[in-house]
Amino acid sequence: MRSDGSTETDANTGLSTNTTRNNRHPAGIVIRTIHFFRENRAMTAIALATTISMMGQGVVAPVLPAYAQDFDVGTTSIGFVVAAFGFSRLFLNIPSGVLGAKYGRTVLMSAGLAITAVGNVGSGFAPEIIQLIAWRVLAGAGSAMFMTGAMAYVADISTSQNRGQLMSIQQGALLLGVDIGPPLGGFVADTWGLAWPFFMAGGLAAAAAVWTVFRLPNRPPGWTPDGPPVVSVAASQVRSQPRARSGTRTMLSNPTFIVVGLFTLMVFLTRTGARQTLVPIIAVDEIEMSLTMLGVMLFVMTTINFFIVFPAGWLADRFGRKPVMVPGILLAGIGLLLFALAGNVTMMFIAAIIMGIGTGVAGPAPAAYIADLAPPGQTSLAMGLYRTFGDLGFVIGPIALGFIAETSGMTTALHINVFLLVGIGIILAFIAQETSGRRGKNRNNPPAKSRDSIIEEGNPAKTP
Repeated sequence: MRSDGSTETDANTGLSTNTTRNNRHPAGIVIRTIHFFRENRAMTAIALATTISMMGQGVVAPVLPAYAQDFDVGTTSIGFVVAAFGFSRLFLNIPSGVLGAKYGRTVLMSAGLAITAVGNVGSGFAPEIIQLIAWRVLAGAGSAMFMTGAMAYVADISTSQNRGQLMSIQQGALLLGVDIGPPLGGFVADTWGLAWPFFMAGGLAAAAAVWTVFRLPNRPPGWTPDGPPVVSVAASQVRSQPRARSGTRTMLSNPTFIVVGLFTLMVFLTRTGARQTLVPIIAVDEIEMSLTMLGVMLFVMTTINFFIVFPAGWLADRFGRKPVMVPGILLAGIGLLLFALAGNVTMMFIAAIIMGIGTGVAGPAPAAYIADLAPPGQTSLAMGLYRTFGDLGFVIGPIALGFIAETSGMTTALHINVFLLVGIGIILAFIAQETSGRRGKNRNNPPAKSRDSIIEEGNPAKTP
């Protein structure tokens, strides 16, 4: 630290090596926040790339069910279209984690964004439902690569004390992009046609790929800028397939890891099955909302998410993961139930507000929970498993709830979703062991460091 209390920055990683003086006044908080984003260049680059790419998903969100309906298919088939994006992610999350550890996070992220761009543009040109599903699968493959690399990078530069806050920054960046996209996508679809939001999403993903390549340092294990990777014995053991299988068995044999994974599955199931499939159909077909108004409603929901996710990350670090996740998921269940009961635009917006609060509160804690539970050197693999649980829900939700809605009605499908969502919250409350906060069993342990990261000692990212 310099004599004036400012911080110094590592020239290679862009991470702050020291923190400013402890100033708890509001002005001091603002200054520390500005210093964080200015001096921790890696975290800032990841957050901006996430925001840009997630704008593409937000642009597509309000129009995808209506776009699929143009092919004269039922709710189950629409569910397949929504699920297709997560199908390839389901199989690529863990391999993406391994590739990220071997070749570097930036290579993985930028390649994934380029693939997503191609998949989105192809979706806009799809002449039949089968081709649309295929292009959505390709876009999902790129998303798996990007998100796994981004989350592993954040895990690398965080500690157990600030991981919830850094994950909340990443979650907030995601929500900001998803927040901006829906009203823009709805307006573009109402003005120029249902295919144009997909072209816009492709352009945004391509822009994020270029940004990532030029702004984010590539830091794979053992990487040296002047030659081939120098691999130590320990790093080789971490990378070996038997070690990966051992790490997978260790994590999947942990009841807390499984419950948190199922919690994540249920959150994604609700996001894609209810919020992205059933709710848009109800809004347009039953409530007779325009696509622009639907986009505004989704904008309200994700805006609330955005402003809540940052304090939620702090609460998860301060008081523990469970005290944040359980109330959040129960509140999200109440909002979902109100969607099932809504009969007009006002009730739809009230449901969106309540669900936005609940999902915002529960948002950043699961990823931090999973990172807490990762064995040494297995952070990338843990993030891959986390994404796999989420993408199982991503795939199951639209298809299962779409089938139930087609055979038994929208209300029944939403009621079943509420039951499952609340149920996993109760299970988490009674079975999972806390890892952070005042009751966390790791609170007195030194921060765990990932072996697949080469962040120098003393250079973890500081939180504002």
